[in-house]
Amino acid sequence: MKRAVWLATLMWCWVGSMSAHAEDHQIAAMVAKHEIEYLQRLYARATDQIGTNTPENIEAGRTVYHRIFTPEATIRASDPSGAEFRVVGPDEWVKVVDGALSVFDSTQHLLGTQIVELDSLPDASGSGGEGKMSSFLQAWHQDDDRVIDIYLGTYYSKVRYTQGIGWQIYDMRLEKVAGEVIDKRP
Repeated sequence: MKRAVWLATLMWCWVGSMSAHAEDHQIAAMVAKHEIEYLQRLYARATDQIGTNTPENIEAGRTVYHRIFTPEATIRASDPSGAEFRVVGPDEWVKVVDGALSVFDSTQHLLGTQIVELDSLPDASGSGGEGKMSSFLQAWHQDDDRVIDIYLGTYYSKVRYTQGIGWQIYDMRLEKVAGEVIDKRP
């Protein structure tokens, strides 16, 4: 009888330990997904900062880009004509964004549905960790002449965990879905 009680207790502890480990993994995955989603949100805000066309806001946007992108990140997007821009590194992307948005008086980049797929989590030492994310975009741009340019698209991002920094985007592609230019002049 004592042996049965001992075995039952051991089994209960083992199952409880497995359950706690599974729960810890689920919590870590939930936190990672939240942190990864925030990368694209920070990107949208930094892009709007760059779009203000003021030197201090362009530098603030650049600082955010350096946090969310790896130094060797490949970043691509298409413009309304269908031409694709492709650069490597956050500083080069700041040049593209600044050039594209400098003609507008104001911009607002709104993110909708975001889906994160984790391939792996970082290990206990903070090494490893990769995933993918898609984010719907609606970007609104207005110039001084009251012309509104609306750009609808989807960001496809690949992310990895960088020890000492956190999750970062190492590959991002913006695919245009639709768009419209509205002339609001009287």
